[in-house]
Amino acid sequence: MNTKDKIVIYLQEQIAKAEFRVHGYVFDDKNKPNPTRSSYQLLQKYLSDFIEGNTGLRWIVLTGFRGVGKTTILSQLFYNIQQPGIKKLFLSVDQATQYLGVSLLEILTVYEELMDGSFEQLEQPILLFLDEVQYDKQWGLTLKTIYDRSKKVFIFATGSSALSLQENPDIARRSHTEKLFPMSFTEYMKIKKGHFEKKGLADQIQTALFESQSAKETYNRLKKIKNTVELYWMGLEQKEIDNYLKYGSLPFAVHYKNESLAYDQIKKIIDRIISLDIVQERKFNSEIITKIPELLYAVAASDTLSVIKIKDAIAIDRLTVSDILDTLEKTELLTRILPHGSHESQVKKPSKYLFTSPAFRSMYYSFIGNIMEESSLMGKLTEDAVCLYLRRIFWLKDISLTYDSAQIGADFIFKTPLSKKIIFEIGYGEKGPLQINATATRVNSKYGIIISRSGLSLYEKEQIVSVPLSFFILM
Repeated sequence: MNTKDKIVIYLQEQIAKAEFRVHGYVFDDKNKPNPTRSSYQLLQKYLSDFIEGNTGLRWIVLTGFRGVGKTTILSQLFYNIQQPGIKKLFLSVDQATQYLGVSLLEILTVYEELMDGSFEQLEQPILLFLDEVQYDKQWGLTLKTIYDRSKKVFIFATGSSALSLQENPDIARRSHTEKLFPMSFTEYMKIKKGHFEKKGLADQIQTALFESQSAKETYNRLKKIKNTVELYWMGLEQKEIDNYLKYGSLPFAVHYKNESLAYDQIKKIIDRIISLDIVQERKFNSEIITKIPELLYAVAASDTLSVIKIKDAIAIDRLTVSDILDTLEKTELLTRILPHGSHESQVKKPSKYLFTSPAFRSMYYSFIGNIMEESSLMGKLTEDAVCLYLRRIFWLKDISLTYDSAQIGADFIFKTPLSKKIIFEIGYGEKGPLQINATATRVNSKYGIIISRSGLSLYEKEQIVSVPLSFFILM
């Protein structure tokens, strides 16, 4: 059997069994539709607009690290399109290229022949749902060519390797990129218990925190919606916050009844990012690759990270440690928070590295073992989560997020181009204004926000509002 015949048989099977293959992502074990995430609504709108004749936006690239839920959203979009006359193809590019030993171009060329006509001759739309495209080195050029050949083709492409996606020039001018972040707390509760968010509440909290002119205005706005927040929490246990911080930001881990099984899967995701995404870039030799888990373990146990101390601990030169940290940031495992101040001071002082999902840090603590106390761990997980929320809310917006490197200093100094700085201090238990007051003496800020388990309260003289974590995570 020649290569073309193999591709034909493979495509015929994929088309015939496509809805069966995605069924497990779309429905639960009781055959009820799984809840959709907030990103789904926007992506579905892009697709609906195209079907209705708007061809201005017809190539979407959905990025995000492994395990964040891209395949589930792609499967839901594919399954829920049932209009007659529309052809659709769901293809796991990683499986297809490895199983057949051919390129994405060869597969789509044969698919074009199976349509009994070229892409240019299409009269009805074709929807291409392509998962894990980065496994084909030429995926960008291949999809650019098809995009240019016909306005009847809509392309959804997902990719886990942020390294490959960020450096692909073929997609830059034609495609639209959406980033899928780890789940919010309300998404977690929607998927786990079918407990839906209160309409408009997230926007009200966001407006109060980031668009007020003073701490008092922030406090008054939050006080007005306190009843709505309490209504959301009716029937929910506060321990769900802990569950969310430990593993609930990753959709695949939500339904694990055994925490250790969830951590086992999280570890496998990190191992695959290292062994596939990073190795694929051929930037580091095998000896350096084996040191990366040790470096991540050091991050999990640290507040700030001194490159000099790390290089001595894991026996790698300083430049290589910096390169590894930069690569881990590009793979979206880590988020770097620079010290506040001039560029010169930022170079001299250590950066703070947070995990893009608090579940990653939790895995190192619970699965591998760590000397960090439980209360300290939960504080760091809360800080990871707050950073995740800020990144989700202000993605693609020009913001500055730094930290105060002084001995007594706040966790975050946040600024948009049109606003003064807002100082954040994060804690798991009770938290007072000490760190924000100290930072405010060095930083000209609008007001300070404490995120902790403390109640909603106002320190009017100090221009600080204490916001319960149970409020913040409803954004």
